[in-house]
Amino acid sequence: MLKLKVLGLITILLLPSFFAISAAQQSPMFFPPIHGKPQPRGEYVNPFLYYTSPPAPSGIASFGLYNYSGKVTPYVIETSKVLGYANITSLLAYYKQARKYGVNPYSATLQMNVVLQVNTTQGTFAYWLQDVGSFQTNKNQVTFIDNIWNLTGNPSTLSSSAVSGNGKVASAGSGNTFYYDVGPTFTYSFPFSYVYVVNTSYTSNSVSIWFGYEILQGSQVTSVQYYDKVTISQPGIKSAEITINGNTYTPDGLYYDAELVWGGGGNGAPTQFTHLNSSLGLYYLSSTGVTPIPSLYTFGSNTAESAYNVHDNLVNGVPESYVGTEELTILTNNFSVVLV
Repeated sequence: MLKLKVLGLITILLLPSFFAISAAQQSPMFFPPIHGKPQPRGEYVNPFLYYTSPPAPSGIASFGLYNYSGKVTPYVIETSKVLGYANITSLLAYYKQARKYGVNPYSATLQMNVVLQVNTTQGTFAYWLQDVGSFQTNKNQVTFIDNIWNLTGNPSTLSSSAVSGNGKVASAGSGNTFYYDVGPTFTYSFPFSYVYVVNTSYTSNSVSIWFGYEILQGSQVTSVQYYDKVTISQPGIKSAEITINGNTYTPDGLYYDAELVWGGGGNGAPTQFTHLNSSLGLYYLSSTGVTPIPSLYTFGSNTAESAYNVHDNLVNGVPESYVGTEELTILTNNFSVVLV
């Protein structure tokens, strides 16, 4: 469960980890860092609004920006499907103060976060879609969980009468509501390789989102398994696409980005990685098939979880996250290796 960063606008109730308390007792929540702070429009978005130094959500993220030695050019990707690849060969996280946040000291998350832009006759809406691997690193267990948040305004609201799926709509306090579902739990061994899959479609009256995973390597190899299908009823839809857009912010001041990032176990808690070695990749479905998202930064900004001691580097064209000094910077303008 992630906590909204409080920047003088709203305060979110701290909630315990879903590893510590079952889903029947507590809603597993992954909060965006802030709501209700619209950003002025400029030439392009600024990735450093919410994180300027470590700890930050660490891994790979696209803000829809090419950055060649400070020369920034925005671009836009619109797609119905995004995939996040992870191959983990070493993983152990421990944060002594995590219990103060209500989470297990050994917990960590690897989150794939994207934004669905829905254009309607009543205006533009933005929904934050999260396909999350929540790890209990001392037990080699991972649980797949999804969240949907409304980034259209403050507070973030979803009506239970308008949303249907395997999960439910729950309160996050301060007038915020969100959707969540808890998927399966796996016990893994190294190397552990898998893919996050978020797929979408729409009609004139609703959008549908599928959350899934594909285990590629380990004890339980699978084809793509969709553990949740969510439908949001909304009249007057003209188009709905997962969007990466370097030109503009969401209505509540976050990013139309795509992230595959390591962070703490919940409630805004950071974590310290004592062992980590992982290869990552972000892809979208284009007219030619599964396509690498070309430009990647070493950190995300649409989530409040963060990580200490994670260094991101490009090794033979592949993004690698491992223990080391954190740097918040552009990683590559030309990610082109297809791993999925």
